[in-house]
Amino acid sequence: MTAQPLESLTAGERILVGGDRFVTVPPALAAAFTAGDRLVVVHDTGDLLHIPAAEGRTVATAVGDAVDAFAALAAVDDDRISDFFDRFAALLEDDAAFAPIAAANEADVASARQRGRATGRLVLDGKMRAGMVDGLRVWRDIPTRRSQQVGEVRHQGWSVAQWRDPLGVVGFVFEGRPNVFADATGVLRTGNTVVFRIGSDALGTARAIIANAVAPALAAAGLPAGAVRLVDSAAHAAGWALFADQRLSLAVARGSGAAVAQLGAVARQHGVPASLHGTGGAWLVAADTADADRFELAVRHSLDRKV
Repeated sequence: MTAQPLESLTAGERILVGGDRFVTVPPALAAAFTAGDRLVVVHDTGDLLHIPAAEGRTVATAVGDAVDAFAALAAVDDDRISDFFDRFAALLEDDAAFAPIAAANEADVASARQRGRATGRLVLDGKMRAGMVDGLRVWRDIPTRRSQQVGEVRHQGWSVAQWRDPLGVVGFVFEGRPNVFADATGVLRTGNTVVFRIGSDALGTARAIIANAVAPALAAAGLPAGAVRLVDSAAHAAGWALFADQRLSLAVARGSGAAVAQLGAVARQHGVPASLHGTGGAWLVAADTADADRFELAVRHSLDRKV
């Protein structure tokens, strides 16, 4: 039996889920779906995720660039990677280079407020800017490098060595906050490349950071341009397409619980390892003899109070 391309959907059509259930196609999805689009069925929930062809092409191009860049990084020494982080940080510190980034962020914030969106983590103020610079310089100075032996087990007549080596292309889906660049580009430190989608509220800021800081830093350091790729799309479908791309070595999602769980399900169904953070949570364990006042402070200051 040969699989045929899915060129259309019909309202009320049954779609198999997990081999023993089905869902029906809603009218809006049937009307929107055209030849070349993709339909991802989430086995856990039965959600039908529509990936328009244009979003699929955008993601495929970005991941392809990152795959090529990963191969090219093998010939790049670690000092040039350090130089990238140094130059990226310096450009963010430079007021002239930062001016178009600040202008883009102001426009993003104004748009978000007009739509009634929270902007607590969207504003790229002096504190966030300094934190990004500091984070990039941590990556510059961290002693972790590629092809490092990190452990060894010895027995009589044989031994096993544990080595650190690059994974490949890492895909990130972040909520709308500009300082994710320090997180996303950190994977270059160990020779990986990155493709990421940022929340639509911060997309203008992200474009400006790529154009005015990331791309110039990559070029000046002699790193391949595809080592850091932004999925230039505000559509949620771009995130689904990214996590469904089997060329990823790791998919990382940060954001709200339901959206992150859905992204994780898409990645798992396509055989992509996933690291997820949604609702959060932690345990604090104390002995009966623990100081009650200190324990209260530990609980209070462990709470995530971000908006």
